[in-house]
Amino acid sequence: MPSSPPILRATRLTDPLDSLFPTGEALLSAIRGQHVGRHPLASVAHQFGQLHQQHLRGPTSTKYTSRAQLSLQADRWVVEHVPLAHPEATLHFESLGTVIDRIAVQQVRAFHLLMNTEPSAPIVHTAWYRLAELVDDYTDLTTAVTRRSRRLPLHGPPLIASSGFTRPRPEGAPTISILGPVRVSR
Repeated sequence: MPSSPPILRATRLTDPLDSLFPTGEALLSAIRGQHVGRHPLASVAHQFGQLHQQHLRGPTSTKYTSRAQLSLQADRWVVEHVPLAHPEATLHFESLGTVIDRIAVQQVRAFHLLMNTEPSAPIVHTAWYRLAELVDDYTDLTTAVTRRSRRLPLHGPPLIASSGFTRPRPEGAPTISILGPVRVSR
């Protein structure tokens, strides 16, 4: 009897090789630089964390360019590794790179507040609560994408094979998902 291929899951921090996406805990650990796992998205999360920590020490002119490059790096990984979504899958409003960036911003902010504000201050609690919400949203999203019931957009210029990019989208033009059909209702 032939064996079936392994099922990729969106859970379990301890075995990243059988998970399609890193867990929320793995992302948070990578952002803080405590443990950057082997998953490419953990590396992207770590780089986002470093970028936002540098920004706390003083604004840099390359921050937004670097953020866009890291986001695109995560989005490219999605295109190359995530199975095609079901034709009826709903389109998420943010790319995965943008989601990871928002988690990194919030974690760096929450940790900074914890270290520089009275720990019992409401703003500290609010920052950590918001971080928990973002991680829960990430977990729900990656689970839905793994199950093919949700698809992710690719923000920025669409990829063309491996040869490069097309022109940037005109302002106001819709984002085109290359992970499944786009349904536009008017």
